[in-house]
Amino acid sequence: MSQSGSRKRAKTGKESDASSSTRKSSAYDPAFRQHLVDHGIYESGPAQKPSNWSEIQKRLAEPRSSLSPSHFSEAAFEAFRQTNKNCLTEDKIMSKAFPFITGSTNNPSQENLYFGNLKDLTDGSITKAKPDLYDGFSPADLDKAIRERLSEYIEPSSKKSAPVLPNFFVEGKGHDGKASVNELQALYDGALGERGMLELSSYLDPNSMQYNVAHTITSTYHGGTGDLTIFSIHAVECSSTQRPTDFRMTQLNGWKMTGNSDAFRQGATAFRNARDWAKEKREELILAANSRIQRSEHSTFDSSIQSPVSISSRELTHQESETSADELSLPVATRP
Repeated sequence: MSQSGSRKRAKTGKESDASSSTRKSSAYDPAFRQHLVDHGIYESGPAQKPSNWSEIQKRLAEPRSSLSPSHFSEAAFEAFRQTNKNCLTEDKIMSKAFPFITGSTNNPSQENLYFGNLKDLTDGSITKAKPDLYDGFSPADLDKAIRERLSEYIEPSSKKSAPVLPNFFVEGKGHDGKASVNELQALYDGALGERGMLELSSYLDPNSMQYNVAHTITSTYHGGTGDLTIFSIHAVECSSTQRPTDFRMTQLNGWKMTGNSDAFRQGATAFRNARDWAKEKREELILAANSRIQRSEHSTFDSSIQSPVSISSRELTHQESETSADELSLPVATRP
């Protein structure tokens, strides 16, 4: 886990928003939750689950051999529990204890990276996001023309080598951290990620807005309570004239990771499966995007998409899509 800069500064926005003459609000401020609600970003009710909620639940429950009792022993669980107990701060929790949950992965990811390149999600009065962990794809995996066109939605950092199209996030807290702040940070991260996924999707097919379908996972871990909670994020069409799109966060499940080895195995299994599922959603879009570029000469491509559709605009242009439904559902490689 990167140790550059203090987490307190990162989470309050003082690190990179200091140039502003007006202090920006963060998840630590009492009004932050209402600010997100006022801009259509909040946790969904029972009747507002994404249409693919059951699909995600089924995927989260798939067994993983690496977490079977024969591979993850009682001794391994006790090592996790003791490590979690000894790590008091957020930095230590996320760098020492949380890796027991994540396991090993080759996903392009970054920790504690300031999302300074993304367009403001609300009105510019709140700090930029800085997730404890996020997954995306290597910039080289997505055509440069698309990256440049959609930069303010899919390239989170001005550091051009940072993973793009993030749709998997983790926010953690140490023993004394506030769970409510953790959840708000996860909501904020997830809404930014889902917006990027929708921007790329609508860019490929302007006539297919992926409302009510989740493409993003966000999660929280609290070292003091041992609670791991996983959420999905989906967009819904907004009736307000102020904005076209709202975002909803839906809890998928939660586990007391320090309770016993069975609870740990269940939670870690769900977390790793959710991470794989999110990767597949990114991959589906990137394969479709690159396929479209490869089929078109750059001159033809440029002339056919002079006015790309943005979910941030009310003026939706209707143009013929060159991306078929089959392309958007291209199979992905079987996960290990």
